[in-house]
Amino acid sequence: MRIFAILILCLLCAEANAQTIPPEVVRLELLVEENGMRTAYMGNGSKHYLLYCNTKADAGCIIPEENKDYLLFDAKTRWKMPGAKDFLTLAFIQNWTVTYSQGENVGLVAQDNKGGLGLFIRDPSGGGYEQFTIFSDGPIVYGGGMSEADVQNAWKVFFMKMVQAASEQQGQEALSLKLKPRCLAGENYCTTVLDANFVGIGNIKEPRLVRLIVSTDAQDKSKQIGRVVCTYPSKTTVVCRDFNTGNLVSVKHAAE
Repeated sequence: MRIFAILILCLLCAEANAQTIPPEVVRLELLVEENGMRTAYMGNGSKHYLLYCNTKADAGCIIPEENKDYLLFDAKTRWKMPGAKDFLTLAFIQNWTVTYSQGENVGLVAQDNKGGLGLFIRDPSGGGYEQFTIFSDGPIVYGGGMSEADVQNAWKVFFMKMVQAASEQQGQEALSLKLKPRCLAGENYCTTVLDANFVGIGNIKEPRLVRLIVSTDAQDKSKQIGRVVCTYPSKTTVVCRDFNTGNLVSVKHAAE
């Protein structure tokens, strides 16, 4: 009988544990508001999400705070907040906020349980940073899909934008120094790096840093062998792309 009682207890414990499906812990990376839509880029060291909500909704369109942990609830999540007797689920959050008829609804709740219940739509494309190929990003028009001649024209336009912005923001003397190629001993290439702030990166109205890295042949500096554009859509994210193709080269986050 004692063994039978222990087995029953174990089964009950296993059932209780099976009911617990923890939420993912995320933090705010970027917040954008435009035309009644609030867009929150949330993420952690391994995943990044684009969430958005209608600012005119009756409830749920909260404003996530920086440097604060949030719990992300999807349709499967079942989690007990500290001191709670019942599970918190997406359905519960929807009952107390809103339900969007289109798109995947997700809940967002501060881990310290301060700040109210959030209800957002999760964009299936993710945080947007990892999209492999893009054709433009604000003032940057990449060469993907263009003819070779059009790529060269697009390059001339963008390079002159970088030169003009760097000159205006940092002065002609600093620009002249940055335009000089840097050639390291033993390397078969040289690099030139320009940086300037631009409005419109990631559809953001505030200025964001753009860094251009041009690689040239060490023996023939007029021969360019690489053009990489790195943008900083948030304080913790840097996205680098091949200018000629718009293809993703790397994405780095502060937590990585």
